[in-house]
This record gives sequence, C-alpha cells and structure tokens, in this order.
Amino acid sequence: MGGNDRSSPVLGAQTISRAFAVLHLFRDRRGDLGVGEVAKELGLHLSTTHRIIRALVAEGYLAQNKDNERYYLGAAALLLGQAAHRNFGLDVVYPVLRQLAESTGESVNLGVLAGDAAVVVERIESANPLRFTQPPGTRVPLHASAMGKALLAFNAETRERALGAARQLDRITPKTHASAAALRSELDVIRSRGWSTDDEESHVGVRCVGAPICDSANVARAAIAVQAPAVRVPPERFDELGPEVVRAAKEISTLLPPGHSF
Repeated sequence: MGGNDRSSPVLGAQTISRAFAVLHLFRDRRGDLGVGEVAKELGLHLSTTHRIIRALVAEGYLAQNKDNERYYLGAAALLLGQAAHRNFGLDVVYPVLRQLAESTGESVNLGVLAGDAAVVVERIESANPLRFTQPPGTRVPLHASAMGKALLAFNAETRERALGAARQLDRITPKTHASAAALRSELDVIRSRGWSTDDEESHVGVRCVGAPICDSANVARAAIAVQAPAVRVPPERFDELGPEVVRAAKEISTLLPPGHSF
C-alpha cells in the first residue's frame, strides 16, 4: 500500500501533463481534431486519449462537434484566455500596438519571456497584402529575433542563462549570430541605443526592429517588435523605426500598474 501511495503523485502529475499536452495541441492547431489524431500526434494510447478528452469536455475546455464527432476548444478555454488577456494588461496596451502598426504600416508583435524563448501574446497585422505573420503562441528564438535580443540585452539573468556557457549558437539562417561572443557585442550596442534589430536572422526575407518593455528596475520580461518583409525595410530604415518602437515600449511600461509582471 505504501508503494501505491508513493507512486500516486507521479501518476497524477503524468495525467495532468498529458491533459496539458492535449490542450496545447488544440491551441496550436486550427480546426477540430479527432481522438485518433490526438493520440497519434502525442504518442498516447487511444483509450488514454479518449479518457483525457472526456474529462476536458466535462470541464468545458473541449467541446464536441456532433456532426463529425471531432473536438474543438470549448467555452472554458475561451474564458481562461480572456482572463489571462486581462491579467497581462493586454486590453490596456492594445491601442499602443495598434497605433504603432498604423504609423509604421507594418505588423507588430508583443512577446513575453518564457524560458529559453519569447512567446507572442498579442499581434497586430499589417494592412499590406505582403506581410510576415506570427500568430499568438508562436515561440521566437532569443538569439535570432528582435524581441529576443531586446530581452537578452535588458535582462542579465536571462542573458547569462542563455549565453553563459555557450560558445556556439544555433544558426537558423546565414545571417544568424553563430557566436555567443558576437551576439554579446551586439547586445552591448542594443543596451546603448535602446532598440534591437533582426536582419533576416530568423527568417530569410524578414527584417524586424524591437524594444524592451522594462519594469521599474529596468529589467525586461516582455518586448515588442515591428516586423516586415525585407523589401520594405532596407537597413537604413532601422534608424527610422527604432525610436518609434522605443517610444511605444516606454508608453506600454507606463500604462502597466506598479509591480505588474508579464
């Protein structure tokens, strides 16, 4: 009996982890999914998957399409997302992002620090038919993106965790910094001028300009970035966009309540 008691927390944690994996799959996929698809994607037994989905349906986080017996995110997931949206202060900062998108004519992202990446939590699309899209939930590499480099430049703890023992970095495109030493040099420049760039470092043909959203201690846990096809952002436009992005980031930091943390 003692052995069963010791194993129960492990089994419970595994069940919770699997339930979150199911929810993450529905979050990241467009449209509904069948039980078999979920099981195959996550490497779970069909019976296990069915049991988890039934529990999520019972709690309202998933719902079933009666016409095809497939599942989709339910009302409880929507309400949870809306609550997170309010708690992040996104209702307050959305007008600033919208204004920045309108003044630049380009797409704007807001991302938050999440472990070894930045995660997009808000997105304003450019009205231009040719645009670069990163929907909310997209994970962005810290060393190869404007948002990520703004976070690294203004968050010493994150910078040392990401670069402390690293010599080589993942090369995503031919322009990605592959050397930690070279990236550190650029981060010094970013701290000096206040804004970062991504010169086709994570996606060929895309250039971005970012700035950190800092707390009262000047530590960044969120950042914003203007993103556009490289044909509309020649390198000389970086100097035009940089100050605009910095102004928007500073405005957002003043709108958030004291002690607010993304």
